[in-house]
Formats: sequence, structure tokens, C-alpha cells
Amino acid sequence: MEAGRAGADGGGGEGEIDLTPMLDVVFIMLIFFIVTSSFVKEPGIDILKAEAVTTGPCERGTIIFAVNATGDIYYDKKQVPVDRAYRLAEAAKKEAPKANFVIQADVDAPTSALSELLAAIKPLMDAPLCASTDDAS
Repeated sequence: MEAGRAGADGGGGEGEIDLTPMLDVVFIMLIFFIVTSSFVKEPGIDILKAEAVTTGPCERGTIIFAVNATGDIYYDKKQVPVDRAYRLAEAAKKEAPKANFVIQADVDAPTSALSELLAAIKPLMDAPLCASTDDAS
């Protein structure tokens, strides 16, 4: 009777799986992806972009400014004056040195606002400027 009881107790733990090491690996991978990822700061306004027949991807384009139809400049969901655009672009460039600048301009945006923004961020540019457009259908 004692031998039967010992056999039943000894075989009860074989079907259980310890998930602790797997959870440790999952959390380590999650932390790695959070630390190494870079987040895109969207300008946060709705604009009507110009259509382009030929388009290409913008290499490393993650610093995005937007200009709406009235000439207001937006960065990270906030309206900014053109003189502050340089400081914001400089801080973004320090955070992501290989990032390129992208301007999303409304089709009715005044060219004076675009040229002022371009003049403000031009000293920080190390690659051609990217313009965000919609595909022509």
C-alpha cells in the first residue's frame, strides 16, 4: 500500500510546465524593442496634400513639420512660430541624428511660410528635404 501511494505522488509533477523562463525572455525582448525603437512625432493637423504622379520613399524621414492653408506651422501637434522651428528641429536632430526633415504642406499654403520654414531648418539639413504628397489616382 505504501508503494502504490509513492508511485502516485511521484508521477503527479511530470505534466506541469514551468512558464517562468519563457516569460522572462518575453519581457526582455519587450524591453529591448521599446528601448531601440524610435517614435515619429506627427504634426497632428489635417491638411490637403498636393498630388504627385511620381513619388519615392523618403530615406530616414522622421522629423515632420506641417504648414496649413493659413501658413501656420505645426510640430508635434502644436502650432509653433517660425523662429521656434529651428530650436525644435535642432532638438529633434540631437535625438535622431540620422533623421531627415519632412514638410507636409497644404495645397493652399502660402509659399512665404514654406520658404521661412525652409530657411529656418536649412542649417540642420544633411540630406535633401522631403515633401509629403498624396499619390495621384
